[in-house]
Amino acid sequence: MNTNSLAQTCCVIFDLDGTLVDSAPDIAISMNKMLQQLNFRTHDLQQVRDWIGNGAGRLIKRALTGELDGEPPEDLFKQAHQLFLDIYEQHITVESAMYPGVFEGLTALREQSYVLACVTNKPRRFTPPLLEAFGIDHFFDHLICGDDLPVKKPHPQVLQTILKQTNLSPLQAVMVGDSASDIKAAQSANMKSFCVSYGYHQGKGVDALGADYIIDSIAEMSQYLILTG
Repeated sequence: MNTNSLAQTCCVIFDLDGTLVDSAPDIAISMNKMLQQLNFRTHDLQQVRDWIGNGAGRLIKRALTGELDGEPPEDLFKQAHQLFLDIYEQHITVESAMYPGVFEGLTALREQSYVLACVTNKPRRFTPPLLEAFGIDHFFDHLICGDDLPVKKPHPQVLQTILKQTNLSPLQAVMVGDSASDIKAAQSANMKSFCVSYGYHQGKGVDALGADYIIDSIAEMSQYLILTG
């Protein structure tokens, strides 16, 4: 792990799914309803957890092919993608849950005047409703969703957009996430990264993701920044 000082940090950027909210149960339910309507075999929750992290489109392709980088026929993908989006819109917060320590952690960071941002590969039609449902939407000064830009994480442009919006340098912001996409985005943007020990690691051990720091709860963030600053 990188133990360089974080004293310049004034912006904390968070991933959503797997970091702030465990949304996998509702995603899995919606995906399996979609697969059933198309007469495809369904997948268990753990498999879905391992597939989350690169946006809804890639998740649907994985569900249809059973492969991490599989490519189904384009017509089938378009049909399945739209069907999934329509089903998921009705199941965003049925079984999803906010992770312990998230509200407390965000509150502490806000009280210490950090600029907070949320950057997710989740489409915008689902993101504000999810944040609002758990009462954490007001914490974020900036929000970038999966369809707001031409690229998604792990492309660094997503994080660089936050830096432009806040007029900050990479040394003044950190990325907090749970997947390789989050960590790679931070590395490409020359930004320090925190990885939560829970969440969706796409079948990899958290130590293998290459984050600068590993934390067990968002509630640790404010004190961590103070102690390492």
